[in-house]
Amino acid sequence: MSKRKSAISGAMLDLWRPPQHAGDAIGCLATTFTFHPGLFDEQCLGRFLEIESEPDREDLAFLLERESRLGGVYAGVLVDHRQAGVEHSLRWDVLRVRLRNAKQHAKLSLLVWRDHIRIIVASANLTESGYRVNQEVAATIDLGPESFDREILMQGITFLRSLLAFVPGETEQAPEVHRAGKFLKDTETLVQNWRPGRHRAIRQQLVFTLPGIDPDQPSRSSLEDMINTCRRRGSSPNSALIASPFFDLDGKSSPVTAALCKSMARGITRRLSFCVPAIRDDDPAAIPRLAAPKALLETPKTYQADVTVKMLPQLDRDKNRRAWHAKMIALQGNSYSALMIGSSNFTCAGMGVGPYRNAEANLLSIVDGSTSHESRQFDALWPDMDQVIEPQSVEWMGPQPEFEEEEHAVTHVLPSGFLSATYRAGEKRQIILRFSTERLPEEWEIYACTPTERKLLSTAEWHDLGSRSSIELAWAEAQPPHRLLVKWSGEEAFWPINVEDIRALPPPAEIEGMTADDMLMILAAADPSAAFRTWTHKLGGKQQQLAGDFDNDLDSATPAELDPLRRHDLYTTFLHRVRRRARVLAQLREKLERPVYGRQALDWRLRGLLGVQPLADRFVREVVNADGFVAEGLLTLADFLIMLREVKYQPASGSLTEAEFNPEYQSFLAAIASDMWTRLLPHQHTVAADLFGFWKRVVKTCCGQSD
Repeated sequence: MSKRKSAISGAMLDLWRPPQHAGDAIGCLATTFTFHPGLFDEQCLGRFLEIESEPDREDLAFLLERESRLGGVYAGVLVDHRQAGVEHSLRWDVLRVRLRNAKQHAKLSLLVWRDHIRIIVASANLTESGYRVNQEVAATIDLGPESFDREILMQGITFLRSLLAFVPGETEQAPEVHRAGKFLKDTETLVQNWRPGRHRAIRQQLVFTLPGIDPDQPSRSSLEDMINTCRRRGSSPNSALIASPFFDLDGKSSPVTAALCKSMARGITRRLSFCVPAIRDDDPAAIPRLAAPKALLETPKTYQADVTVKMLPQLDRDKNRRAWHAKMIALQGNSYSALMIGSSNFTCAGMGVGPYRNAEANLLSIVDGSTSHESRQFDALWPDMDQVIEPQSVEWMGPQPEFEEEEHAVTHVLPSGFLSATYRAGEKRQIILRFSTERLPEEWEIYACTPTERKLLSTAEWHDLGSRSSIELAWAEAQPPHRLLVKWSGEEAFWPINVEDIRALPPPAEIEGMTADDMLMILAAADPSAAFRTWTHKLGGKQQQLAGDFDNDLDSATPAELDPLRRHDLYTTFLHRVRRRARVLAQLREKLERPVYGRQALDWRLRGLLGVQPLADRFVREVVNADGFVAEGLLTLADFLIMLREVKYQPASGSLTEAEFNPEYQSFLAAIASDMWTRLLPHQHTVAADLFGFWKRVVKTCCGQSD
């Protein structure tokens, strides 16, 4: 059955770790308002991909492991356009979401592994404050092949797909939008044969606030979705408990409070309880000062409602001072209890009341009865809070500014005419800029952010190029810019850049230090993290210190000069090398036979940073430069090709089928064998004729040719 968990200020980052038997990572797509790319890159993705290297202590091992894994895995973040101009790894995408007069405020993450899917719904942004400091609320929905809730998964996918329509440049075929859309489509394909789980006592669904685009995608309201779902349980709610750190600006009435009151049960006294931020004084007798509008107290009186007011805690349950950032609403009906948690503040834009609506994502959970075990679980999520005894007599200061942990608040917003920026890697490196020409400022300049700012394009130069909506500019440097900076009318804002084809990105320079055997061991390793760390420790210098100054000689009970095996190390003998390499090649074959989910993942497995093709290239280079060891090297290459020829693909539910895998794999094998033949043919004279004849037969077999 689906497992659901909930946490307030718990180990938020642990929600990104896969459960046991989740299988290989397929991809993840997250949403946030404010954004710290370092947290997502090093902490969230590190856990999602099960990278064990520590980014702050084993930076090279972490870099190489992340680079090697991300090529076959999708990763992207949908960010409000005000916060999207960040420097980030081009191995994953930043997608700017631009809503008119509103914010992309949802905090929903879709994590997909081969045999497990997790949806995280939270109040926390992808920032250090959100994941490490604030008091936040989060819940997970865990789905598997034997415990599947198709409806709730499709609710999440449909919402994410709706957000993609708000990414500038979507109509211009921005590659980052297509990658995100393909990931969502691949997720739907993955679960085609998953079986639904049995009924649960807690009924759950995702509810959203979203502005409309057209009649086919009307606006959504979290308040309406929440109330309508509760009514389907038999009645409108008669009481509500609301906790929110932010509210609408003070006025004579609160429209969102009025909308909630109107939707509650009639003919009875409605009960509302608001949990609001407060500024505490050391003197307990001092009059409380509430950071909320007094309209919360006054508006319900019009609707025959009793109101109580509580003060949100400044300390967590461990007595640590933490700002409250969670958003929670509990509803009580005659026959049910309900709890909604997520990103929606109790504001018009957050709850979907009125014309201007944010993008918000929340999880609504409902249980039958008000005294059930599950209902008591809902109650346990709420911390102890002090009630305001005489709310009429306290100081209502009005709502606090809704900055939401914006440590780097954006003062200028990138004009809407700048749609998308794309880096084209490869031999012909370019930066592709897409514009909405009628929405550009009169004068502007674009700079590429490398270690220094470099002017890329100006209004005059753009006009000289024909004022086109898409411009391709040559980029001479080997490394792409971190991001772009746009300047106009005395203002400036960053413009994020994404890569056109991740596979074409250059490998890290450090990888050139790998031998073919190093690469083979990493590719075949059951624990790639340990393999990467072992290799980086071999490099000496700084990396050697990461091993904790471990000394093999000191750790051994036998002094080096007395060890009889030191003079005739078996690891240097030809026979041992052959046997050892055969075992490693067998391990690699098993990994190549595993199911692969999507053609991008297959291409990365074969041609990626540490794929089969780079390994083959490294083997050939070492054989050609062997200075007398060409014979042994040729045998190694023959064993390598024989292993590749013996790969028997094992598909699984949702993966590429044999009919999809085999033709592409056979074509790849023929191409790699042909390339090896061409490169080694000039060295034919250095080996015996019978050995070269054997090599020729292996190549021809791999190319599908008969003798």
